[in-house]
Amino acid sequence: MKRSYLRLPTWATLSAFTLAARVSGTIIAAAALFWLPDTAQATSPGVLTVGSDIEFSDGQAPASGTKPWIVMTITDNGPNSVIFKLTTPHLTGSENIKEFDFNLDPALANMLGHISFTNLISTGSFDPPTISQGENAFKADGDGYYDLQLMFTTGGNLSKTFSSGDAVQYTINGTGLTAASFDFLSLSNNGDKGPFITAAHIQNTTGAGSGGSGWVADTTGGSFHNEVPEPSSLVLTALSCLGGLWFVRPRSLSKSWPMAKAEHAIAGPRRKK
Repeated sequence: MKRSYLRLPTWATLSAFTLAARVSGTIIAAAALFWLPDTAQATSPGVLTVGSDIEFSDGQAPASGTKPWIVMTITDNGPNSVIFKLTTPHLTGSENIKEFDFNLDPALANMLGHISFTNLISTGSFDPPTISQGENAFKADGDGYYDLQLMFTTGGNLSKTFSSGDAVQYTINGTGLTAASFDFLSLSNNGDKGPFITAAHIQNTTGAGSGGSGWVADTTGGSFHNEVPEPSSLVLTALSCLGGLWFVRPRSLSKSWPMAKAEHAIAGPRRKK
């Protein structure tokens, strides 16, 4: 009687299977890489960055030719919360900020007076600013009206002023607030030089112009973007496994003792005719 044997996978069969797995894995990984940036952007925090690079009040500009002189950054910090940071990367000498103004989405104007500034983090020895809120309540010289104002200490004691190398950071909380809520221009005033997103009055300036002080603002309109985080550990792990597939080579079945033993067990011992 002719006995049938279990036919085990051959080298060619496994090679084809391995190639198919590699190709499928590559397609899946490529799709994940194309999909990841869109997903990350949809869920990553928004960031508003505004740098002051012009003097607009016909006063005197800061001395440094490197701009921006001051930078405001506002970053999403979860629902109804943002991180506000103000820095002075290119003020020099005794130049210092007296007043800093910025805006809020007019649709959220009812929140003015109820927005909280908490968790002060400061770099430098300056006095904390006085913060005021009011719809179109603050006039920048040569420009229009703003909704939020920080007033810093001025005078002869430079250790108390907000000057070169200093930084101030707050957590700002309020219903509906996001970083994009502050990406709005000042209310125009007849004959003004704006509108701008921010305006700041700088004291003790020694650059172009005259008068020893000047109002500075941004000419770029600021920059708003979403931070795209690094790929997740899950994606990195998947890519590592995918890479491994391309270098795994199955062993020859003709010399595989466990598989030969399995064939013998299934077919039974061969008999002489």
